[in-house]
Amino acid sequence: MRLEQIYPEVRTFETTVTDVKDQQGQWVALEKSYFYPESGGQPADRGTLNGIPVLDVQLEEGIVWHRLETPLLENEVQGTIDDGTRTDHAAQHTAQHVISAILQDEFQIKTVSFRTGSEESTLDLELNEWTETIQNRLEDRLRSVIRAALPITATEYTEADAVRLPLRKTPQVTGQIRVVQIGELDYSACGGTHLGSTSELELILFTGQEKVRGNVRLMYVAKDRAFRLLTAERRVLTETARALSAKKDQVHTVVEELKQEQLRLNRQIGQAEDLHVTSVLQQVLTSSDPVLVLHHEQENIRFSEKMMKALAEEKRTALIWNEAAKKLLMCSSGLVHLGKFAKTHLKQFNGRGGGSEKNAQALFTTYEDASGYIEALKEELHT
Repeated sequence: MRLEQIYPEVRTFETTVTDVKDQQGQWVALEKSYFYPESGGQPADRGTLNGIPVLDVQLEEGIVWHRLETPLLENEVQGTIDDGTRTDHAAQHTAQHVISAILQDEFQIKTVSFRTGSEESTLDLELNEWTETIQNRLEDRLRSVIRAALPITATEYTEADAVRLPLRKTPQVTGQIRVVQIGELDYSACGGTHLGSTSELELILFTGQEKVRGNVRLMYVAKDRAFRLLTAERRVLTETARALSAKKDQVHTVVEELKQEQLRLNRQIGQAEDLHVTSVLQQVLTSSDPVLVLHHEQENIRFSEKMMKALAEEKRTALIWNEAAKKLLMCSSGLVHLGKFAKTHLKQFNGRGGGSEKNAQALFTTYEDASGYIEALKEELHT
């Protein structure tokens, strides 16, 4: 086992540099290191060497390499491991062991992969659908396991001895195998860092799930991350309840009522817009100009789109500029292929867009550019 696996409590140490390499920054190898290198979905430790921040730690062919923010100037090194980062990563990793063991024990659900993220950790599970029954049973067992304060130990076994243990899955390595045991709940071949007891997990919160490549991806946070999330969400709930003049347990009901009211108002707005379109359309259609050009300075883009649709149904050729969206809407009765014209000329006027033979759209940075394009298109339509 590596030193950080044998002595997980070590946070400071002295050693010497044995090798240096430049590869997207300076990397150093040390005579001895207690830094955990990135592996198995768990990020590397952070800390310093002679006060210089360690940005990454990787294991290559048995050598632990440390990437530094700036080069080391001395051969003698004082190493310091960031305790907050080590404890946080160990907590997320320990939580993964516990969650995976419970899911396999209760539902025969296998864990496919695990990753500790900067905000939340994820487990990919061999499962088609995540259900409330699974969630509730998992949360009940988690509380029991945390309260039970199961001891967590790491022991190195020969391969023959290791395979005789009730391992959760077949080891991916041969030879000497490090097995992490959590009471009688879980035996796993693992090289990561872990807490000393399940009670140190304190709290595990699930933040969501999604389908990924046919599996279920479960998101969670543990220990300090869980308390920070809980505090943040309670603060948001309190502020939302105050803004809504509602009790905290009434927030969901009030929000649902507001959503329904918004839908009702949106329907009314849509109906009013339709009446306005009909009214304006009647005025516009009195024009005998073969190319109708409208400039919408105050109208929202939805009104302009409805107007364009109505003009297209009337088989009129029209150009509508919407100032707020900086968008030009176009429809044609077939005099010019609007899509082909756009492809050929838009770039000349700093525009982008496209369309079909009878319908097209284009975005411009300024009305001046749009106006130049409109004049060019009008000339093409007239000819």
